[in-house]
Amino acid sequence: MGFIEIVEAQEEFKLDIGDSFFNLRRFDSEVYRRIEKKHTIKKKNLRGGQMIVDTDDYAVNADLLDYMITGWGGIKSSLTGEDVTCEKVNKLKLPGSVKMQITEACDAGSVTVEQGKGESGITS
Repeated sequence: MGFIEIVEAQEEFKLDIGDSFFNLRRFDSEVYRRIEKKHTIKKKNLRGGQMIVDTDDYAVNADLLDYMITGWGGIKSSLTGEDVTCEKVNKLKLPGSVKMQITEACDAGSVTVEQGKGESGITS
């Protein structure tokens, strides 16, 4: 079969979706933990005294999407038909199905087979 590769901070790859493409980077548990910690608050429950942990999942997902997408091409405004810049505000406007494909690609394990790179649906 091959061996599993760890996630490297400098690792980037290209994902083609239709006539558009995304330059992406995978994330590891440390990146996710850092983003989650940024959007988590701990507060004391006044009634029982125990600590309550509250995480803003929307903000976590927004920052994670911003981290994963490092560039793109062929992403256009539905109103003007013009290219849009690759910035967080526009990344959040991507269709949900595209966000899911990006997340799945960035969370996928990278496996190298003995003769070379294995097929993963991701364009190098």
